[in-house]
Amino acid sequence: SCSMFYKYKAQIISIVMPPNEKERPLIVVVGAGSKHGTIDSDLPDSVRWGLGGALALPFAEEGYDVVLMGRREEVLDDVRKAVEAVHLANNYVEAKVLCVKCDVMDEKSVKQAFDHVKSSAHFFGVDSCSYIDLVIFNVAPPYPSNFKFEGWGEVLLPHQIDIDDMNKQHDTQVNGLIRICKQVLPGMIERKRGCILLSGESCCNLHGGFEFGSVAPARAALRSLGQSMFQAYGPMGVHVCNINIGGIIDSPKTRRWTKRGELTNPIEIAEQFLNIYKQKSTVWSYEVNLSPGFSTRKVNMSM
Repeated sequence: SCSMFYKYKAQIISIVMPPNEKERPLIVVVGAGSKHGTIDSDLPDSVRWGLGGALALPFAEEGYDVVLMGRREEVLDDVRKAVEAVHLANNYVEAKVLCVKCDVMDEKSVKQAFDHVKSSAHFFGVDSCSYIDLVIFNVAPPYPSNFKFEGWGEVLLPHQIDIDDMNKQHDTQVNGLIRICKQVLPGMIERKRGCILLSGESCCNLHGGFEFGSVAPARAALRSLGQSMFQAYGPMGVHVCNINIGGIIDSPKTRRWTKRGELTNPIEIAEQFLNIYKQKSTVWSYEVNLSPGFSTRKVNMSM
């Protein structure tokens, strides 16, 4: 169970509530499922679904209501059970978890997903479910089928990239974020508070390694959009931050790639999302780079 593998705090931590105490802030994780599916069910919940499945767990530990969004409903349901286990382990018996199917490439799907959330006040036991206080955007399409890491085969060079694959990368990440923002930013601007955190990979967001030509451009564009959003919405009370993650994240798939000691714990990454969400407006970060200590000598310091 989750309690066997996750460290819980003993103290109860209060949640900052909105002016209307009949509302509660909702944490929405877009991309909460996993491309790893439901395999390796004997792995701890902290790594079983990679970062996507771990992101909600630190928020659940502090009693937040959570909305899990993704395309694979069976995976979302498994993640829901893990989040509920964390709620119960911390005596948050009234905290809720809602799973909502959402395809960020489909504007109708995105609208239906957020309409469903906003109409679910009865599920959360509140008068209004419009108080979406945080959106974590953790969305990325799979690497192209002919992608190879250096040393694993012939690297996919830029002139070999399929244009349809490149368009899918851009549509999923850049356009996908815009579709999400259309649903949540009007409410955040009206309340003059809110937070949007963008998950990304250092090897693509900050510098395009030669083998990442098929995926780095879209992720760099997402980072650029996040920087624009930070400047545009900060004065309106909405915090936007890029989180660039270095290293290889522990998951069922990556455990086959390298030694366990060279993998980054998804829970420790997810805890940083919680910390950034809690930042006061006088000390907002617009970008945070996370790097494992064992690889610091390989970190590219140029920005």
